[in-house]
Amino acid sequence: MANVTLRRANQLDAAALGALHVASWHETYTGILPDEMLAGLSVDARAAMWSKIIGSPNEFGCAAVFVAEDNGRVVGFGSCGQQREDILTGKGFSGEFSAIYVLRSHQGRGIGRSIIAAMSNELAAVGHTAACLWVLRQNTPARAFYEKLGGIIVDEKIDEKPDATLIEDAYGWRDLSFLGK
Repeated sequence: MANVTLRRANQLDAAALGALHVASWHETYTGILPDEMLAGLSVDARAAMWSKIIGSPNEFGCAAVFVAEDNGRVVGFGSCGQQREDILTGKGFSGEFSAIYVLRSHQGRGIGRSIIAAMSNELAAVGHTAACLWVLRQNTPARAFYEKLGGIIVDEKIDEKPDATLIEDAYGWRDLSFLGK
């Protein structure tokens, strides 16, 4: 992570977050999600979404949004907060990693690990001891990353869309202190 810095996102980051969110979806999900779904993504809509989340985090159950910058350019981000799935809360996972994306050009450099560590520390600071995230079953690289970090599959869900059936696995960590190192 030589030139990469990690910090909390602010309102000025909303446009960069929107652009990175859409770019990373295209990098990650081409060949997994239908082309029409990816074509329908809007940088402006994602930027507006991140602006709302950063501006009113409690309204969205968000504890923090972090950005990773390489020489001032946002190359990764993550968000975390209160668990949104009752079934996972019932299994003891009160925290959630709601998003984590790193541009392919910057993967394998420890950025994702640093984002997960920052989010784990943030979740622990607000009282969470365990957390989960959802990942598409076909996203093999992400699954390998989460497994390398000690994540275990604790649930699955099937999301029927008009043009696709998405199967997601929940990876969970019962001890956030391990990830926060």
